[in-house]
Amino acid sequence: MATTIESRLYALEESTGGSDGGCERCRGLLITVRDAITGALHRPAWNGEAISEDELIERQEETRCPRCGRDIDEGEFTVIKIGGTNNGNDR
Repeated sequence: MATTIESRLYALEESTGGSDGGCERCRGLLITVRDAITGALHRPAWNGEAISEDELIERQEETRCPRCGRDIDEGEFTVIKIGGTNNGNDR
């Protein structure tokens, strides 16, 4: 599944011009799987590699990439929710 999502992400970045700028640290695909009822975190991954919950929190809170200095704008992210409840927070 991640391979399909990653290839679609790269195609989207290419078509919108979003692939330029940034480095591997701040560009890519973040996948978080949470229990729909409890919210418990399962299997966070960055570009197909498992990351810890602390790394996930760090990435979510960054406003500037520590490696290349690129500004990270939360508004540029596409969030896809699968399953769970719709609390009006889906984008």
